[in-house]
Amino acid sequence: MKHFDFVIIGAGIAGLLSAYMFRNYKTLLIDKIGILEGASAAAGAFLFPKIGKRSTYTDFINSAILKSFEFYENLGIDTHKKGVLLLPRDEKDIEKFKEYEKDISLPFEKRNGGFFFKDGGFIEVDEVREKIKVPFLKEKITELKKEGEFWRVNDILAKNVILATGYENLIDIPYIKIRAVWGERIEIEGKWEGNFDIFYHKNCSVAKIKDKLRIGATHKRNCLNCKTNEKEALELIQKAKEIIKIEEFEISDIKGGFRAASVDYFPVVGEIIDVKKTLFNQPRIVKGENPKEIFYYKNLYIINAMGGRGFSNALMCATMLKKHIINSENLGKINTKRLFIKWARKEGDRYLRKEKNVKS
Repeated sequence: MKHFDFVIIGAGIAGLLSAYMFRNYKTLLIDKIGILEGASAAAGAFLFPKIGKRSTYTDFINSAILKSFEFYENLGIDTHKKGVLLLPRDEKDIEKFKEYEKDISLPFEKRNGGFFFKDGGFIEVDEVREKIKVPFLKEKITELKKEGEFWRVNDILAKNVILATGYENLIDIPYIKIRAVWGERIEIEGKWEGNFDIFYHKNCSVAKIKDKLRIGATHKRNCLNCKTNEKEALELIQKAKEIIKIEEFEISDIKGGFRAASVDYFPVVGEIIDVKKTLFNQPRIVKGENPKEIFYYKNLYIINAMGGRGFSNALMCATMLKKHIINSENLGKINTKRLFIKWARKEGDRYLRKEKNVKS
């Protein structure tokens, strides 16, 4: 039986970058389809800043963007850094932009009623797949359980397991509710007018790549029946027409996938909590009492909920996860505990009653 220091399950961008971070250990990345397939394959992979009122969230997103440019460029991956013009979506947004201006921390210029950032670009998924190589096994996970000091993953033993499974659940983690948000990337050929020395974002993102337009958006929640089709693509093209004048077009490529998002939009990273043990030992948590101790599954971690900014958020999260595991550094706002406390106070009592009934 093969042994590994780290097994990462799920080879989207979060799993791939996690495997890369632990490349100096005996590490294996596993996925049932392949590397950067699913939602990652359908990503526009735009690296655009976020504007809004100054908050921990906007600071996290924008810090991740800057670190991503440096990371990918150091690996020789083209970031196509031409800058992006962020435009207001409607009249309400115009008023909001006036408020946002004072809180913008990145260098910008005011243009056409919006904000232009030189830190705007995108990367090609195929190039990331080509440049970032890690040991990989294509296999469906049918077994994940603790065996002594190791985790058994099918016929492999691992000291540490990192779940990077996106919106799909491999094990039941009731307090981490990952939402599947439908996202698309399409490419069209045809005739259009506009300044394509830069990129654009309004209700969708638009970039000119050689003789094609790339249009991307993460835009439909609770749409588990969504799938790639021409109707979905035409919706995106209609949004792009709010930014540029498209005279003629022919759709040359459509890709879609479910991005994973948390209820508070922050990524979810860190140890996975043993809910049953924690609540049974401290049942008053469900009444609002702060837990004296949180019990975790030893050496079982999660990195998830990258949202529509996976190719930047995942880098920041994978970096922080490594520092947390190796050096015990604090994960801050992205830690799993924040979701557990909220869930326990809202649904913990029902969970306890259910578990007690199962026991009896």
